[in-house]
Amino acid sequence: MKGYIGTIMQIPESVKMAERCIESGKQFGVDVEIVPAVYKDEALEKLAEANLTLQKYDESYSNVGAVVGNFLTQYASWKMIAESGEPGIMLEHDAVFIDRVPDLEGKGDIINIGKPSYGNYRSQTVPGVYPMFSKPGGYIPGAHGYYLTPKGANDLILIAEQRGAAPVDIFLNKTNFPNIKEIYPWVVEARDEFTTIQNTKGCLAKHNYNENFKVM
Repeated sequence: MKGYIGTIMQIPESVKMAERCIESGKQFGVDVEIVPAVYKDEALEKLAEANLTLQKYDESYSNVGAVVGNFLTQYASWKMIAESGEPGIMLEHDAVFIDRVPDLEGKGDIINIGKPSYGNYRSQTVPGVYPMFSKPGGYIPGAHGYYLTPKGANDLILIAEQRGAAPVDIFLNKTNFPNIKEIYPWVVEARDEFTTIQNTKGCLAKHNYNENFKVM
């Protein structure tokens, strides 16, 4: 299994976290590849170059350039998975593998494998693959770890081209993707000590947020 981790090469802390994720992946048989992220200062220009629009969303929680940069980085990785012909795992730089990824062949094309990293969420009692369950709003609980088949990647690309960019966790929802799934127990978790996307308002619901948490 191959993983694709968006990494902000201009920020040493991002590179260090990505390297941590790579090492954790090795422990559980996942070969994680760094995907250089689109930096926030050039993101809107790159969005136009990609012929993508930006959906309307509540911009008070985050830096718009950083949101777009993260989306474009994952968009590029979706294309890599689609072109590879093999399933892959999408990762953000603060992700860490905590267990082996179960066999997901035939279980779904878009499957969240990341433990919720903010706010209230629902759980399960029996291990398995379920329709998206953790967030009442029907979106994934953070985009730090999710599994895609090539078909799933192509589905994401198509909706991105039709509806535009948005915060990735909001974009990945039951309305856009009715068959989106989620595993329990989760095998990836976010160990975040800083954010390059949210402002302070957007950090308050993070489980790891404290007085030492940095907004970069």
